[in-house]
Amino acid sequence: MVKAAFEAIDLELHCGSHHPLKHSSLDHAAHIAKSLAVDVGSSLQVPTFLYGAANEQGRNLDLIRRELGYFKPNSGNQWIGGPKSEYLSVKPDEGPAQVTREKGVVVIGATQWVDNYNVPVFSTDIAAVRRIAKRVSGRGGGLTSVQAMALTRGDDVVEVACNLLEPSIVGGERVKQEVERLAEEEGVAVGKGYFTDFSQEKIIQSYLKSDPLL
Repeated sequence: MVKAAFEAIDLELHCGSHHPLKHSSLDHAAHIAKSLAVDVGSSLQVPTFLYGAANEQGRNLDLIRRELGYFKPNSGNQWIGGPKSEYLSVKPDEGPAQVTREKGVVVIGATQWVDNYNVPVFSTDIAAVRRIAKRVSGRGGGLTSVQAMALTRGDDVVEVACNLLEPSIVGGERVKQEVERLAEEEGVAVGKGYFTDFSQEKIIQSYLKSDPLL
């Protein structure tokens, strides 16, 4: 499947999704991730990194992305990033240390359910929204189990885009409240927060209904 994807898809134009594993434990998912990483790295010769339960140190996905140079703002309001050289500065878990722009790198992991939740901020001040995003995130001393960054959407809106690593503990409503509080300090207005996908329950229900064998 991965080989066919590389042959058919231009990853610079690619978008993707997540799928639940039925009747599967986190350990089982981690085992599958590790096995897949070996195949991708050795058979396809693509640098492959492991995260979450599939990584011995439990390394987070966002840490790997930052180490590889992703999520770096340019001089404007857009995000650029990625390896600057054909040789990676971070050793992959599997595969070569050499990378091509056509294939990039593969990151495979196993985690508990993650919600993606965005809050639009009506401002062109990207620096202010980056400050909000940093203060919302656990990495910046904010809400535990929340990863956040600022992403532009249109000419006059910058979103605080969040990964909610433990949505049953810190959910979208709590994030929205914190963004509103910090935005007030920055003197900017906030719009209605939204999940970028369906809820966990709805996705699982749709998945089960789509499989005639279940």
